[in-house]
Amino acid sequence: MVEKAPNCQPLHTDDYGWENYRYESKHFRLAHVERYADGKIEVLHFTTFPHEWSPEPIFGFDVICTGKIVTGAYMDLSPIIATYPFDDGIDFKERKKIPEWATVFSDRFIMIKPESDEEFVRFCDWVVDKYDWYLNSLLWLEKKTDNIEGVIEKQNIYCSVQASNPRTYSALKALIGEEKARYFMENILFPKI
Repeated sequence: MVEKAPNCQPLHTDDYGWENYRYESKHFRLAHVERYADGKIEVLHFTTFPHEWSPEPIFGFDVICTGKIVTGAYMDLSPIIATYPFDDGIDFKERKKIPEWATVFSDRFIMIKPESDEEFVRFCDWVVDKYDWYLNSLLWLEKKTDNIEGVIEKQNIYCSVQASNPRTYSALKALIGEEKARYFMENILFPKI
């Protein structure tokens, strides 16, 4: 059973042209879906964080569009304790380089600029299949680790690094101000355990 997380929208983000939904489950700590559109840019951001007793990676998927063009599509299973060779079954002509600040992603992190609608749809279909596989690993395997402190440390490092993304922070700061942008980055997008 998936339930809406408490304090789902402490900022009234719908006033700014975006929606945020946060969910909790006995199978994962938090899933967050964000959709932003202001007429110039559209963003879809989706993450799922396992519980602190789970060694599983953090699932992340993002799409950024300007106008009618997908400028970037991103997917990763960012390692906590468990890692997987998840990028099998998909091939892209060229992957974008990972930004220097992004030190928490796996070595299989996917950053592409789709060359066609067909490539984008193929990528999205592949991501949905990978998410289904990921959820099944959380739902049915329910692996537990004795290294809860290690999971907490790694998830918190992931959240700190992601919350330091300068592009996201700058865009939010311009939209809602410095204090709310910092709060949103650290407590809504990437909340530490």
